[in-house]
Amino acid sequence: MDTTLVLLILLGLGLYAWARARDAAEVARRHGLEACERAGVQLLDHSVALVKLALKRSEDGRLGVVRQYRFDYSREGSDRASGALALHGLRLLWITAPEPLATPPAEVRPTIAPRSFGHWG
Repeated sequence: MDTTLVLLILLGLGLYAWARARDAAEVARRHGLEACERAGVQLLDHSVALVKLALKRSEDGRLGVVRQYRFDYSREGSDRASGALALHGLRLLWITAPEPLATPPAEVRPTIAPRSFGHWG
């Protein structure tokens, strides 16, 4: 019985850690996406990659997990550059975001050619 209880507690802790990691990754992705949108660049792969984990105390003395993420963005669609950010828990600590473009890219609108239905009558 003691072994079963310990295993259930460990399973619960593992599920909690996994859920918090998924939440943090989603928060990091949103911060990366918002930074790219503000700069007028495109977040590539629509994702962030976990680079580093550390345990640190916050300003109020609480121990928490600091996760550092990397994300890639493109200014013109053919280039690739990297940004980074760090979260303490789910709170943004810092972000190295792309600089805004000097001139925003022109919006591309598809052109539709008129259809010809031939001659009537």
